Amino acid sequence: MMNDRDDRCRYAGLDRVHAPGLSVGESAMRLRRLAYVEMRLMRLFASRVVTIADREVKLLMGRLQYEACMHADGLRARVLEMRVAKGRLDVVPDEALAVFFDEAEHLPNAPAFLAVVTHLIKPALRQAYQAYLREANHLADYPSVRLIKQCLADEIEHPTLLESVLNRTPFTDADRELAEAWQHSLMRYLSAAGGLDGTAPRSELPPRKASQVPYRIPHELTRDDSFARVWDFVKPPYEHVADHLNYMMSIRLSEINVAEGLAIVLFETQDMPWSFYADISRHCWDEVRHSMFGEAAIEATYGDRAALPMRDYEGVFAMEAPPLEQYAVLGLEVEGKNMKYPPGKRLEWEFCRDAARHELMTTFQDFDWADEVLHVNIARRQLDHWFEGGLEHIAPFSAAGREHRTAVKQRHAPVPVIPSSSSQSKEFTEP
Repeated sequence: MMNDRDDRCRYAGLDRVHAPGLSVGESAMRLRRLAYVEMRLMRLFASRVVTIADREVKLLMGRLQYEACMHADGLRARVLEMRVAKGRLDVVPDEALAVFFDEAEHLPNAPAFLAVVTHLIKPALRQAYQAYLREANHLADYPSVRLIKQCLADEIEHPTLLESVLNRTPFTDADRELAEAWQHSLMRYLSAAGGLDGTAPRSELPPRKASQVPYRIPHELTRDDSFARVWDFVKPPYEHVADHLNYMMSIRLSEINVAEGLAIVLFETQDMPWSFYADISRHCWDEVRHSMFGEAAIEATYGDRAALPMRDYEGVFAMEAPPLEQYAVLGLEVEGKNMKYPPGKRLEWEFCRDAARHELMTTFQDFDWADEVLHVNIARRQLDHWFEGGLEHIAPFSAAGREHRTAVKQRHAPVPVIPSSSSQSKEFTEP
């Protein structure tokens, strides 16, 4: 007979089953605020995909904007299960909270931005999630509790990543003073909101400062010196296998241009349904991933991620074209045309598998192909609602956008993709 009972399996292993916890109304209010916070973080991180030059930070911003979007999406779905009308989801839950994020969008440079996000915003969000778990009844509110735990897992990982990029970011004394001033200022707005979850005592809302004028993303290419840059590439024939593989890897690397364009589409397009922002956020992150496909493949092939260059013209087009134009061109004229076989995405995958026999690029192209199929379906769905007249009438508009893109491309002559003289292939040998 056992005297010591292990009760960990009681109540299906859930905690806080006897505490009254939060009511449905209280839970829904907090979750709606947290969904709004994550939505604003998605926008904030997306804007820095464009404006921060450091490639490592730029890539991380692409991931963080997407994970914030996924958090917001889950929280919004949960709120709708809690007797909340759908229309309430898109109402700003607290004017002070809105002003806090409006001000944060104006953070002036990478050091100040990273310092404030790492030391103020992310810790506050982590604390809000932890407070929810402390106060909810985990049996009554299990769907919310499970979702919060999933969000919290990301929020525990994010500070490590942010501290890493913050530690490698050069800071001058002036940068430190600026970051401290911004953090102090933003804390006043956050205090007026009662914290991110609205549960703290509130102070008086200060007048707007930087956000008297809405933030606009500067439409300029921002790059560090990680890679050599050219305007465009000469496309070698498939029969020149080594040259064509180099070309493909450089094209993947250059897809950061597309990601930046999508970040602008996400940030600057107003008054769209939530599904639009969720779709564009995913598409943006996929293009960031695709740029890393190229980087990883180049590094695996040559032992040096900078062995091959990236191109600029797509980025210049993204900076020049209005959001609707660049998205129509991307979704219908570029990715849409890549669905045709041959050539298209399927042939790119077959080339890596059968001609180049490059296992890593074969994997990358396989997933790139799958992503592109998704993107075309997303674009057709979203453009059908976004463009006046829908897909039935969009062809002349997207064709004009394609001509604009071609005109940008033709401003300078393309060059062959040539590995740097210090780079030597590790994996690839032409069959």
